[in-house]
Amino acid sequence: MSRQSISPERLARCWEEALALWDVRVRLSPPEPHAPFQRPASGTNEPIAYIDLERRQVVVNLELLARIGAADSLTAVLAHEVGHHVRFPHTLGWDAELRVMEQRLIPGLGASLTNLFYDLQVNEVVGRTHADALCAVYRGFLDASEQQSVTPHFFFYLAIYEELWGLSPSSLVPVGQEKHMEEAYPGCRAEARLFAQTFYALPDARLQFLYFCSHFIRYLEKPEEKPQFLLPLSGDVPLPDVDDLDAAMSSAGRWEDALDEAREQGWLESGEAADVEPLEAIDRLMEHRPGKEGGEVREVLVGRHYRRLVDQHLVELPRMPSQPEPYLRTTPEAWEYGDDPSTIDWTLTVLAQGPLAAVAPLRRELEADVPPPSLPGVPSVEVYLDTSGSMPHPARQVNAMTLAAQVLAASALRRQATVRGIIYSSGPPSVSPWMYDEETARRFLLRYIGAGTTFPFPLLEELSRERPDALRVIISDSDFLWNVQEEDGAELLVEAVRRSRLLVAFLALPDEQQARKVLRPALAERRFRLVTVKWPSDFGAAAASLSRALLET
Repeated sequence: MSRQSISPERLARCWEEALALWDVRVRLSPPEPHAPFQRPASGTNEPIAYIDLERRQVVVNLELLARIGAADSLTAVLAHEVGHHVRFPHTLGWDAELRVMEQRLIPGLGASLTNLFYDLQVNEVVGRTHADALCAVYRGFLDASEQQSVTPHFFFYLAIYEELWGLSPSSLVPVGQEKHMEEAYPGCRAEARLFAQTFYALPDARLQFLYFCSHFIRYLEKPEEKPQFLLPLSGDVPLPDVDDLDAAMSSAGRWEDALDEAREQGWLESGEAADVEPLEAIDRLMEHRPGKEGGEVREVLVGRHYRRLVDQHLVELPRMPSQPEPYLRTTPEAWEYGDDPSTIDWTLTVLAQGPLAAVAPLRRELEADVPPPSLPGVPSVEVYLDTSGSMPHPARQVNAMTLAAQVLAASALRRQATVRGIIYSSGPPSVSPWMYDEETARRFLLRYIGAGTTFPFPLLEELSRERPDALRVIISDSDFLWNVQEEDGAELLVEAVRRSRLLVAFLALPDEQQARKVLRPALAERRFRLVTVKWPSDFGAAAASLSRALLET
């Protein structure tokens, strides 16, 4: 059967029938044919139907529907899509919540099961009047895939429909696989029957999802692997964006009642779905996200988590909206093949080169504008952050030293000061330009080296000459004391103290007596302060107190 066999008139009639099934009028354009993403050898890796959420447009793959012999199921397929939109809306925010809970229940899950969950909800309603049509879609899809068996979790999924719609075994699942499944997963058919009887009787979507996960986890042979077998009606939801995931991370409290009931019912063990640290949850969610995109989303989510931690310690809010970093263009140079095209200054090129502009463009790099001194009475602040291996990576576990640096930087920036960060370990330190806004400072201070500890005394001495009016804070632990005792560390430290507005050694030490002995030359200087915390976990609150003492004007 060809694609043209489904006429526009028939498509419009089936669309009206699909809307009538849900007894609702929705503001969706009439469905349009699907344009293939690519031309595959087999059409089964293209979706049968989906909703383009950006355009609020239902799209149906008429060619694939006809190819698998399910053209007569068009009304059921369209009703399935409408149901996702009007009765069981899988918004990106809700999908993000489910994905976060999924990772609590099934750590390291390679591919989300949320689409299967949504389809179970929708197909129960559509199947009341169009069960045969939905069965034709699944049978046709399986026949087109030419696979003799399906994954265990997809077998269980199809077996649920067989029980729900009163079908005999192997009406949907591949013939011959039933015996193998009963051997590998004893009682799977009885479990599918119980699932169909229980799942739809649950009063709350969160309870349904917990029940769903507690049963499907049994049939995931290797949860961390992404399954290769795609499902016919499970390609509707795009990935939640960073805002959706960030909101979901802070919504865990909405699930507590459902989790308690799931444990009481015996679906979950007492320790299952225990709260995980937000950074661990982010790590789990991003583990299987596409490379560059996953890295960018992870960076933003980690930054927002640290901002919330900073705001817990700093009551005051920013006095002005966050501003982009100011940049100046450098001297123009000839652009050569292989250079970054974004550095081309076309306005200058056209004015300077005239007709030769297209063949001889000029480039100008951007460099940060050196800021004027901070407001009167508010010093510029340099933060020297120890990121050696004695502290965890701040993107995977809260790093108390990183949090202290974030608190100090935010406190200074909220008083309209400027901040420069120096990240160091045992290799070359990383030095930021002078920073004007919290987001830029937050991202820089989340960097991590993770090796031994070698404080960059020569850099400290150099920067103290460059900006003698700055307030300098060194955040470290007892390793800093060992560094001071090596070579000319003590002498360079004293020189930097004398050229600074104030220099503070902010250290995690169980006992500061040894520190006072080692730092005796610096302590003799009126511009040096030693501030200690007994435990790293005290760094955040101590940093807030320190910033108030140093920056109040």
